[in-house]
Amino acid sequence: MILGTGIDIIEIQRIQRAVERWGEGFLSHVFTSVEIEHAKKFKFPYGHYAGRFAAKEAVFKAAGIPHLKWHDLAITNDTNGKPVCQFNNIEFKHRLSISISHSRDYAVASAIVEG
Repeated sequence: MILGTGIDIIEIQRIQRAVERWGEGFLSHVFTSVEIEHAKKFKFPYGHYAGRFAAKEAVFKAAGIPHLKWHDLAITNDTNGKPVCQFNNIEFKHRLSISISHSRDYAVASAIVEG
């Protein structure tokens, strides 16, 4: 049974401008060190930052947990490259599926919570 869904889309350039303006302060406010290291592996990291930003927003909408903060979760990849959400210091017992995609200009993510 689906308990919640969430979707988010963001312009990649918006994340790029935030990183260029606020630098590491912005990155460390929104992303965990694991997420930052993942994005830095790529020549153009902004699409990866934007994808994870959108994924976090989608999870916030789908999870139904009040007052979630950026560092309460991390968007990582399993051994097959599939995006997964790891909650930090929060017990989340439901199944959560996420999907992330990005083009040249936009990143989009969806989240589905099943119980």
